[in-house]
Parts: sequence; structure tokens; C-alpha cells
Amino acid sequence: MNSNNTRILSLIGSSHKNGNTTLVAKAFADISGSDIVDLGQKDISYYDYDHKNRNDDFLPLINDFIDNYDTMVIVTPIYWYTMSAEVKTFLDRISDLLTIEKETGRQLRGKSMALISQTEGDFFHEWFAEPIKLTAKYLGMDFKGHVHVSIENGAVNETYLKRLKELLIMFK
Repeated sequence: MNSNNTRILSLIGSSHKNGNTTLVAKAFADISGSDIVDLGQKDISYYDYDHKNRNDDFLPLINDFIDNYDTMVIVTPIYWYTMSAEVKTFLDRISDLLTIEKETGRQLRGKSMALISQTEGDFFHEWFAEPIKLTAKYLGMDFKGHVHVSIENGAVNETYLKRLKELLIMFK
């Protein structure tokens, strides 16, 4: 647990189970005490207007977050200037919380969300965070910030560890 007792759930969205994004999420977990869920290991299907997928892992994951955490941190690589498919699918499923699970969706109000993006090389645009920031705002969640981390030589260097620590300070 971190020093301000914020309970944090980090959601990894990456097509590479033990890749660089996982390294970043683990580095953040080491300094924050966050728990980690790999979205790629969950059975979360695409948004479906007929809600035939309502028995997959999406709602149990959301309910676990609501019951046990204060802050959700999305951790994603940048693939072709956008988030991973796993994160996009997760965000699309939030539509369930606006239609068939409205009471569950309302319970997200007052919680927090943040974003950690990752690439090999320090290139990204601040607009990358806009979908996450606007989703948080729409749900009544407090967007705490976006930190970009680059992996160099298979590790998170001190500069990027400092950025992750700065994100944690924003949770106060």
C-alpha cells in the first residue's frame, strides 16, 4: 500500500503477456503497492448491443474495482498512435454501465483513473490520454494524470521511475 492509503488497481492491456508494458506495470506496483490485472488474461468480449456477453469477466472485474479500490490505472503500450485492443475493448464495455448496469456505473463516481503509456523510445503525444481523460470525466471519476514511460535495454530507467513516482503523488 502506498503512503496515502489509496487502493490502486492497475489494468494491463497488451498483446505481449510478459513484455515491456508488464515491466512498467510491475515497476509501478513496486512503488505504489497496486494490484495488477492483465486484461489479456480475462475473458472480456467486445461491446454487444444485445448484451449476449454479460456473463464474461467484465462485470466481475468492475465490481471488484468498485468494492476494493479507489483508483484505476490503465497501463497500455502505444500501438500505431493509439491504445491496445485490450484497453479499447475494456473501455467500450463501459457502455454496459450506461445501459444494463446503470447502478454499477454510478458507483464509479468519485473514484479516480490514471494512465500509464509505454513505448520503446520516448515518443508520444499528450492527446493520447484524451480518450481516458474524457471517459473518466463522463463517469464522474477524477482523472489523475498521464505518465509516459519508455523501456530502454529491457528495464525502466531512473528517469521513468521518477515519472511513475510523480504520478503516485497526484493520487493525494
